[in-house]
Amino acid sequence: MDIKARRKALGWDRQELASRAGVPKSVLALIERDQWSESEAIERVATVLGLAEAGATDPRLPPPVPAPPRTQGEA
Repeated sequence: MDIKARRKALGWDRQELASRAGVPKSVLALIERDQWSESEAIERVATVLGLAEAGATDPRLPPPVPAPPRTQGEA
């Protein structure tokens, strides 16, 4: 079952799943259309869906930790 179908089976709109996974709604839309390749966001969405489908009452992930800023000279 694809992400969109799994989300709809739970009765969630995009905003609900995006909020629970800590990803922007626009990114979730791209994930659902298979137009997003950044694995961290995809994994966060899949994790929340898996927790919900396993019966967790309020599956949420904390916001992602931003990457540390690059210093001069790093490639």
